Amino acid sequence: MKNSFAKATVFTLIVCVVYVYVAFVITEISGGAKTAATAKGVNPEAGEALFWGKGKCWTCHSIGGRGSAIRGPNQEGLGARAAQRAKERTAKTGKPYTAEDYLMESHFNPSAYVVEGYKDEMPTVWKPPIGLTPDELLAIDTYLQTQGGEVNVSALMDSRFFAALKKEAGNQEAIVSAWKPYLPGDPGKGKELFFDTEGKVVCIKCHTVGKTGGKVGPELTHVAATRDAQFITESILEPSKVIASGFEPYLVATKRMQFITGIKKNETPDYVELLGKDGTLHKIPKAEIGRMAAQKTSFMPGNFRDVLTVEEFHDILSFVLTLK
Repeated sequence: MKNSFAKATVFTLIVCVVYVYVAFVITEISGGAKTAATAKGVNPEAGEALFWGKGKCWTCHSIGGRGSAIRGPNQEGLGARAAQRAKERTAKTGKPYTAEDYLMESHFNPSAYVVEGYKDEMPTVWKPPIGLTPDELLAIDTYLQTQGGEVNVSALMDSRFFAALKKEAGNQEAIVSAWKPYLPGDPGKGKELFFDTEGKVVCIKCHTVGKTGGKVGPELTHVAATRDAQFITESILEPSKVIASGFEPYLVATKRMQFITGIKKNETPDYVELLGKDGTLHKIPKAEIGRMAAQKTSFMPGNFRDVLTVEEFHDILSFVLTLK
């Protein structure tokens, strides 16, 4: 009995050893354990999930008719356009650029090249609060390559900007901000202040959270998923310093000397639509416009320092930081 048990045990061990050896050989043939781990999830399918999920790319970009292309360009056809953008970068910098270099640079340093007609306001997505890993950015770029181009993971990984990204993303001190609010704040009290339509700041009259609020200011439903506490604080205290794309006030002077201000919501060859501060939509025929110009002062009041106590400000900030 003992002899049979011993034979069975030895046989089981031999089978396990053979199984492990075969798995090792297969892994080596396919490029080694390290390569397999690196390549895991680096594909257009994973990139698509990240684009519309964790990366929050859709909050600023569209692909076709899906998403929001107010702040960033529509990415439909980007896989084909990347080569032309690479030529522009080569001509401007005097350094060679491939289409993959352009895609990688746009994530590593989004301020390096800003598409004409748009502002330099894309967050650095490998830093908090988005915090995409190098492999996640690779996956997103393979998804973008499918928009009119061909997927080439190797060329993306060979880009000098991917090497720089891996180096910088590995430096925790470089990606974790030391800036913190002065007080922790109470998000519950902040929510009450934010939604109070008769209160000191009436944020909800201009901003939308979920399905509630106005359209004069940017939607804030996911703002803390893409912007850090320092950026949000500066946006509240100095709203005219950087006015979000699509929310610049315009002043129209009609030929009858009427003056209308509002956010430009639509423009056709025949008319312009401005959304006033009070939510009124003005449809102005172009034949009646004497002059129209963008304004440098945001509709958002810049006096929060005066109307809120330090505690109230931090309460509102703490609530906004929950909006992810």
